[in-house]
Amino acid sequence: MKVDVQGLYRQFYVDKNFEMEDLFESLISRFNINKALYPGSFVHITPSFFISEVVYVDSDKRAKKFFEQKDSVAELISKKKTYDADAVFHFIPSDYFRPLDLKENSYDLLISQYAGFVSQACKKYLKTGGTLLANDSHGDAGMAFIDHDYEFIAAVYAKDGSYHITDRNLGSYFIPKKQIQITKEYLEKLGKGIGYTKTANSYIFRRVS
Repeated sequence: MKVDVQGLYRQFYVDKNFEMEDLFESLISRFNINKALYPGSFVHITPSFFISEVVYVDSDKRAKKFFEQKDSVAELISKKKTYDADAVFHFIPSDYFRPLDLKENSYDLLISQYAGFVSQACKKYLKTGGTLLANDSHGDAGMAFIDHDYEFIAAVYAKDGSYHITDRNLGSYFIPKKQIQITKEYLEKLGKGIGYTKTANSYIFRRVS
């Protein structure tokens, strides 16, 4: 049974004001991004409006049916894309913790939104010097912060429905409210973000090693 491509995208992203178009537009203006990898993407194809080559990964059956209608997805992207080249997008129907048939060290942007520890499982696909966009709903931003392979370089905040990137006062983020030792094992066991004294909508890291 087919899914309504435009309807499903509208239901989860347009109607919920979760497209984040201005965030992706800001990312490509700040960083050199030509290829992106989006594990746990569901049907959030907004990155393809701004980035000409994106690989989406998800084990959700609705996402699989969505991307199986490639012509309809391509049409939706074509209506909204901001670049001249043809959009190149691929979908991998898999759990991203499993090995993906992708070239390592080849993506400029790794996207982690409400999907678990993407920064760890898919780090190898991100170029050294590449950008990680992560939120902390499942603890992934906190995980990246304590990972020496990443450097925290900016925070994303939302105001009046718009997203903004700032690199000011970065030392004020990731300070726990409670006096606890934050380790990889602790965050993996917890499976969600912890309480910090100052938080952002998402966080931006650079892969340094």
